[in-house]
Amino acid sequence: MSLLVALSGETGDAGLLADARAVAGAAGWPLRAVHVSDPAAPGRPPSFGAVDLDGIELVKTEGALVAEIVRLASEGTGAVAFGARTTPAPGLGGVALALLGALDVPMLVVRPGARPVGRLRRLVVPLEGSPSVSVAMQHADDAFCARGREIVMLHVVTSDSPTEPGSLPAPRLVDQEHYEWASWQEEFAMRFSQCVEGGRHRVCVRVGDPAKAIIREVRELDAELVVVSWRGSMAEDRAPVVRALLEDSPCPVYLVPAS
Repeated sequence: MSLLVALSGETGDAGLLADARAVAGAAGWPLRAVHVSDPAAPGRPPSFGAVDLDGIELVKTEGALVAEIVRLASEGTGAVAFGARTTPAPGLGGVALALLGALDVPMLVVRPGARPVGRLRRLVVPLEGSPSVSVAMQHADDAFCARGREIVMLHVVTSDSPTEPGSLPAPRLVDQEHYEWASWQEEFAMRFSQCVEGGRHRVCVRVGDPAKAIIREVRELDAELVVVSWRGSMAEDRAPVVRALLEDSPCPVYLVPAS
């Protein structure tokens, strides 16, 4: 597993690379960077003067940006990191949207203004309780579970329950006896977490709009990373939680493709 960082040569690269370095270091992955120049769209030469490239290989290539990154990712890269946008305009940038639609590997997405990862101490993994979505938890355990680090398994109770076989949604009645909730939380943790590396795991249950609840929890916990599974489509009527996180999460978002 390795992490490939797509640099734009513009403002924001320093923060993106710093976050990518922190995530790769926490996971024990090698890190390399790439900058793609488009010969059909000449412009100002890229500047990497403010970027700390110490110990990192910088690959410079030419071609269509998205196609080149997809090509490099297909050559054995485990994950790709990129910025959500390069301008202060609201919403996701066109390049980010194109990469989200083209890549089928885990992606670290960093938006301007997000809290830096720094030392990864706490991450939040939203889980609806279905096996296919729990791939995010499996990946988080494999990559980031370690002694001294906490993984918060966040389940947001809504009016919809997953129907996939093997799912474990929270009990419908939020006023059930405490021991019943404790039993459900214990089973939830055991079913979706298999880490044996000594990291702390905690199940957190909230009620309400999933995107708002996740963002609020990430903010209140001062989490450095949110790890979420998704099904690969950013069409307007799809992935509303993922889109909200990419636009408003207080910290970087790590996307894991669901099966």
